[in-house]
Amino acid sequence: MNKAVHIVTHLERRCKRCKINVSVRVQDYGEQTNWDSLDDQLDKSLYQIIKVRCPNCGIEEWPEFTVMYNISGKKPEQMIKTKIGSEDMPVIGNGDTPYAIGYTLEEEAEYNRGLAKIKDHYQGRSEEFWTNYCQFALEKWSSLLKDLTDKEFESAYVQLGLPVPIGSNVISVAAWRKDAEKRINTDELKLVFWRASNRYLVEEEFVWAPIGQWPMDEWIKIYGRERVTYLTLNVPLPEELELWRTKALAKVIKKRSGETGVLFERIGQLGKELDKQRNRSMELGRQLMESRQENAALTDQVWKLKQENATLKNKPAEVIRDPGDLRKIKSLKGLVDELRAEVDRLAGLLPEEVITPEADISYIEETRAETQTSIIDLTGKTVLIVGWLRETVDAECRVLWHDGDSVDVKLQTLTTEADIFVVLTRFISHQAMWWLKAEAVEQDKPILFVRETNVDRILDIVKSNLAR
Repeated sequence: MNKAVHIVTHLERRCKRCKINVSVRVQDYGEQTNWDSLDDQLDKSLYQIIKVRCPNCGIEEWPEFTVMYNISGKKPEQMIKTKIGSEDMPVIGNGDTPYAIGYTLEEEAEYNRGLAKIKDHYQGRSEEFWTNYCQFALEKWSSLLKDLTDKEFESAYVQLGLPVPIGSNVISVAAWRKDAEKRINTDELKLVFWRASNRYLVEEEFVWAPIGQWPMDEWIKIYGRERVTYLTLNVPLPEELELWRTKALAKVIKKRSGETGVLFERIGQLGKELDKQRNRSMELGRQLMESRQENAALTDQVWKLKQENATLKNKPAEVIRDPGDLRKIKSLKGLVDELRAEVDRLAGLLPEEVITPEADISYIEETRAETQTSIIDLTGKTVLIVGWLRETVDAECRVLWHDGDSVDVKLQTLTTEADIFVVLTRFISHQAMWWLKAEAVEQDKPILFVRETNVDRILDIVKSNLAR
């Protein structure tokens, strides 16, 4: 590492609704000057996978990637981007998440116990392992020699003190192999050479790298399938890691003959099936995440529509009147006010009229006996009868009463509750009658003038007039 870098890790996802990338920082490793130290911190770091909130729409959803940035410069530099829930980054926990690949807390605890034991376990069995591995190479020397890389040849030559082949500045693998076939010509030298050339592969790759992160496909390309298969099968591992060995083995097995071949072929088939199921799970996880985001957006939209609907329900209805009607209403209101004043003046000139309610009671009862009418059409309505005062009657609509002697607070209140005004012309004061006329225009409610006092007859008249 030439200069210090400041490393941070973010959880990121793409908001399907707002079409933007959403990111939140979960780890800050500070400034680093040594890659080995950084790698050690990365291996030991664990951070919680949390839902990421979109700053625009406010929807929270599980992240899709972990992204490592170098923020030491003016602009953040993306270094590593890893899909969460993949083989490179399995999720640990027992929670309900949409990720395809993950381990329970119990499996992770067992895995960590195995990793803690691996170096001691290897050292206690290393000599036996190397003896068997070198004997395996001796039996297949010509074919395995072809799998060695130029770096492995160079490392072995340096460790054994052998002279480097003479040639161009860059020695090809073919030149190394040709020189080794000529120079490494005894079994004893072959065993020593094989151990020296494979030391990095065994101790720095298979033993050092956590088994859950073994890049099997990459190792096969670099080191050859036969060597990688042998090491996957035989490198010393604690018992807790045997399950992970089987998973890794499924990626390198080739078809073989005999009973052992059938077993290996079955392991390979199971590994391919597992990979297929993992890929399917990852795709379903992706679809589930997208569906959750779409559902959250729809839920938010429904909530907003409900709020708008509630606002519209509570908002008074706006009546748009024709300008000509407005002028006419204003003129009529002015006329009503003038008539009120005139009525009040004339009423002051007349002697006080004495109304004897008892004289009309017999008429009320006689009229009630004459007709009985159903008030079905007025169901749910409130009728205000002004000019007489009676108790509550048994009718399908609500009936309110006022004596009509004057325009008091009670009358004003009753007009706001009523849907229909009925004026008993024989018993209401002129002042109250003219006031009700004006109020009917103001509130845009129907008003009827009747002489009857029989309730059923009054309601029947109201029904027939409203039906017109």
